[in-house]
Amino acid sequence: MGNQRYNYYDPEFDVANAANDHELLILVSDITFSFTIIQKSTKKVLVWGEQYKIEELDQPDELKSILLANFESVKIGVQSQSFTIIDNDLYDSDKITAYARYLDTVPGEVVLVNELDTNNHVVFKISAALAKTIRKHFSLSRVIFAGKAWIAAVNIAKPYLQPLYINVDNNIIQLYHTSAGKLDFYNCFKFNNADELMYFVILTANELGINLDATSVILSGDISVSDKRIQRVSDLLPKVDFNHNQVVLLPHGFISHQILVLAGLTLCELLVAS
Repeated sequence: MGNQRYNYYDPEFDVANAANDHELLILVSDITFSFTIIQKSTKKVLVWGEQYKIEELDQPDELKSILLANFESVKIGVQSQSFTIIDNDLYDSDKITAYARYLDTVPGEVVLVNELDTNNHVVFKISAALAKTIRKHFSLSRVIFAGKAWIAAVNIAKPYLQPLYINVDNNIIQLYHTSAGKLDFYNCFKFNNADELMYFVILTANELGINLDATSVILSGDISVSDKRIQRVSDLLPKVDFNHNQVVLLPHGFISHQILVLAGLTLCELLVAS
């Protein structure tokens, strides 16, 4: 079974009623996925599970009754590391093939487009294997760039002045920064240890001219105060905090920043082109 786990299952949830006011959200990251089921009218989390192997999405066994239920809506966030961001003033929907050249696509890979935010589009690719898995039970029109979901969740409330936002899930770090209310920087990287994570934080700050001694660093993701990777960031930087944005209604005792990307999918419209 690997490391998969149910974080929560509401005893009142009835999969037979999934088509009525229920939304299935899936977040694919590398070779695993997490998911949650939301009651749309209340934003209440009914089910939440993490770290399932991608094979369970391809051929559902333990989650068959859930993943293949008839939900009112389904959204699938994909943490693609091959993407390019294009300002709306430069974006042309007739030039997607040209944009795809920046992604070094190979036969079988699928190129998709989302509106990243109000000012930008993101063109990204997913592997042939993942596209095949998604198509088996869903539609590629359900796919949302995971960075879009995270940015949407970050932007529902920004109590700090131009902080550096960081999200850490598994071995992927996302970094996001705005200037004058607009996207200044977004990127994601794979890392192997706390030193590499810190390297990407410092590298980004240096590239943007950010003084980390004076700038708040706001964390989210599958992390906690006891996480050694985060302890290194907290030890070296003076202004580190967790993201407290409440996108969905979580059960008592659960922490909002740990489900921020998944929750952010609720804020995203399905505007996918390919």
